Amino acid sequence: MLLSTTNGGWYRAGLLLALCCSLFAGSPLCEAQNLVPNPSFELTDTCPYTIGFQEGDKPLFWEKWNQSPEYFNACVPGTGVDSLVGVPLNGFGFQYAFDGDAYVGMLAYDGSGDFREYVGCQLLEPLEVGETYNLSFFTNVAFGGSYWAPIWACNNMGMLFTMQPNVWTDTDQPAFGLRNHAHLHSTSVISDTANWTLVSGSFVADSAYQYVVLGNFFSDALTDTLHIVAGNSIAYYFVDGVCVTRVGQECSLTSGITGQEPLAGYVWPNPVADRLHVRAGAGTEWQVFDASGRLVHDGVSAGDLLTIPVREWALGEYVLRLKNKGVKHVRFVVMR
Repeated sequence: MLLSTTNGGWYRAGLLLALCCSLFAGSPLCEAQNLVPNPSFELTDTCPYTIGFQEGDKPLFWEKWNQSPEYFNACVPGTGVDSLVGVPLNGFGFQYAFDGDAYVGMLAYDGSGDFREYVGCQLLEPLEVGETYNLSFFTNVAFGGSYWAPIWACNNMGMLFTMQPNVWTDTDQPAFGLRNHAHLHSTSVISDTANWTLVSGSFVADSAYQYVVLGNFFSDALTDTLHIVAGNSIAYYFVDGVCVTRVGQECSLTSGITGQEPLAGYVWPNPVADRLHVRAGAGTEWQVFDASGRLVHDGVSAGDLLTIPVREWALGEYVLRLKNKGVKHVRFVVMR
């Protein structure tokens, strides 16, 4: 493992590949593929109708791996029991999806016996031993829900790879035990109730992992918490936009089956020292997040070409979010 915190980063090989992609947009090396199917949880058999990842009531390709996580979608009409799994308001919190109309949620801490909920899926292809991969997802602590209203925050929300599945088809299935380890996790408490926080990093695959799992894999004793307001001891998190790619490749979120356009089609130069040029389109809403998920700058593009001055920014990796008739995410690096 090279990195397992919110401070995501590219290594020298990844930076060189990104630079090559900015110069040679047609290179096969620049074609990206998110290895996570249905990474924004948009594809589903039916609109969610109740809590707990019931049969047919879950995003395609994803399963509950422990206890009873939830699937939330804006298609829910907002009345009766199904309103508990709506978007933006549901039983656990109020939050619009980061990408599209849907996300998943899980209990990450309860303060009374290491109770955890996990969701998992099979990757589109096994990881290659010795290959470096970029990992990322967006998460938000649930707050202001219509029923359960969890009010704690914690650290350790993360991503874990496994060789075998642990799918629950009913209640009281084989437990997915705590590992006190994750291939990616947030070392700091994520307490922002309004905005999505990016958790990202890189690691070298030591096995041909076939499955990815999301949640808090650390015990209560190894989990830091923050009481947002007085009351219960539950920390519940929404997750959206999950990505696993080979180092140096950008991420496609909508389906994970096909990659986005080459990096150079949106952003150049990359790496950048002074001014970042973006082929955005007039009226495009844009946001830039640093490697810890903090919003650095945002705005609305006035024309087809957006120019962002970065000379005063800290060196490192950033994520640019473009929203205009769809959402795109592009990684870029500030270097001097």
